[in-house]
Amino acid sequence: MPERLPGYVKHAISKVPDYMRPAAANALFPPSAAQMHDVTFRFVDNVLHEPGSKMEGCIAPSGFGKGYLDAMIEAIIRNLRQHDSESQKKLAEYARIYKSKGQSKDKPDRPTDAAILVPEPDMTNPALILLLQDAEREGNRSLYTTMAEVDLLDQCCGGHKKVTKVIRLNYDTKRYGAQRATVDGITGNPFLRWKFNFSCVEEKAVSFFKASMLDGTLGRIGISYLTRDSKRKRGIPRQGNYDEAYIKKLDEYLIRLRAATGEIHVPKINNLINRLDNEMDEIADLSDCDFFETMNHRSVNIAWQKGCLLYVAEGYKWSKEIADFVEWSLYYDLWSKIAVFAPQMKNSCNHIILDQRKYGPANMLDMLSDSFTEDMLCQLRQSRGMSVYCANQLNTWQCRGYITYDESAKLYTKTPDYLATHPSKP
Repeated sequence: MPERLPGYVKHAISKVPDYMRPAAANALFPPSAAQMHDVTFRFVDNVLHEPGSKMEGCIAPSGFGKGYLDAMIEAIIRNLRQHDSESQKKLAEYARIYKSKGQSKDKPDRPTDAAILVPEPDMTNPALILLLQDAEREGNRSLYTTMAEVDLLDQCCGGHKKVTKVIRLNYDTKRYGAQRATVDGITGNPFLRWKFNFSCVEEKAVSFFKASMLDGTLGRIGISYLTRDSKRKRGIPRQGNYDEAYIKKLDEYLIRLRAATGEIHVPKINNLINRLDNEMDEIADLSDCDFFETMNHRSVNIAWQKGCLLYVAEGYKWSKEIADFVEWSLYYDLWSKIAVFAPQMKNSCNHIILDQRKYGPANMLDMLSDSFTEDMLCQLRQSRGMSVYCANQLNTWQCRGYITYDESAKLYTKTPDYLATHPSKP
């Protein structure tokens, strides 16, 4: 992580055990985004987005301490819990009167001023639609849910095959609903505003998303992966006290998020995002990795959303700390996805991924000498389990200005501009 963090991130994760803080730094965004409503930010493609990131997952070994994130999240959503307590009383009274009427025709209507914003993960898909309607009626509010296991999404979404639909629509805040034939059925078409965190072990994550790794589903979720090596010290971890002083300081940031409204312009973030997007394109071109190509652009958007939220939380002030955090979060998200899921993509990508946990997408141009032949690149690709067809890759490198071609010598040579930014390794 960056040595200097934005104030909100630094304070929010300060009570979490050290080794869990990278995951905590990303996990705080869905509950923080749930504090905001009727707020939009404009991405560099001129499309408006509501606050995010909306969906974050923590993947770590069993018994690793993923539950240490819960206390931080609960501190952030205290006001939502209090709001729900009042709504629960109204709904309980409505249910009491409704049941007392028996078969009477004068049963009361469900109260329109009672929205549950933090529903339990053990809910059905009709319940999700109903709660979304209630939250939208209260001022375009969002739901927030924390899940101990990722497969709880199956029940909430109405089956595993519908999970990808919900994630896609949720990412873009599109309408989602159902049409029922009976009067008692839940019918509606609200906007899908649902922030959630989930945690699971690596094996369950791979099994859950195995059919959705290249269709855009996985790319819409932020992932934080922790390995056994992350937990360097043995013994029982210690978390800090979420005391009054912690809550008071936390509320300084949360109050700003709750007070925000309308379309908010974040100066300087577009320049950062354009640079990072160019870096992602360069990595994709130099590695020729389909998995990375599929993931990187939405990961850029997720990191951008975090930067926008931090800008508001920090009092509408842009800083180097926010920029550094956005960049770190992007690379950590992509590293996590590659480390967990890329080894499973042997049959879906155009090549076998070799030890992605350690190296990530490899810059194959750096693996070649400053001048090389097409056969040398073909041999390199073959050694990495890739197809020997390399014409497209060579054409991409030429178009990007990485190499030039000498027709008479049949030789490709790295350009001075490329060598200036990618010096040859001994």
